[in-house]
Amino acid sequence: MGFVDTLISFLVFAIVFGSIIFLAYVTTKLIANKSGRAMKGKYINIIETVSLGIEGRLHLVKVGEDFVLISVSGKNIQLLSKVNINDYSEEKSSENANSFAFKEIFEKYLQNFKGKQINEKDTEHEEEKDNIKDDRFQRNIEKLKKITAEKGKRYAAGGDENTNEKKK
Repeated sequence: MGFVDTLISFLVFAIVFGSIIFLAYVTTKLIANKSGRAMKGKYINIIETVSLGIEGRLHLVKVGEDFVLISVSGKNIQLLSKVNINDYSEEKSSENANSFAFKEIFEKYLQNFKGKQINEKDTEHEEEKDNIKDDRFQRNIEKLKKITAEKGKRYAAGGDENTNEKKK
């Protein structure tokens, strides 16, 4: 009965944990939708925002039918200018604002991950080549040591017979 009790307690734990995660997800979505509607005005909309560093941002705001460019930094908000935009369509901007392109973001991260794996494989392959080159280099050094040791013995015995030096 010990195994069955453990299995049942595990299943209960998994169901409770899954329920808590699901409720947290639903609650977060509900709060996000309500706060999004509460912060969105009927006649004023932020069309686009560009970050200018840690605290600075530019906002393109649609007020009625006019577009206004404002600067926000710290506790300061400043009107920069009125902007004329002729080809603005509300349907296109609302689709961009409301859509969350999970597939595009996922594919981007997947490509980055694949690129890192390929780079790691290339690095491993290059390291193997470097090790082979290091071994070859080490063998060549050993050969040179043997050759110079043999030449050193010849020089110690009276020189090389192929030189123009006179023997004493």
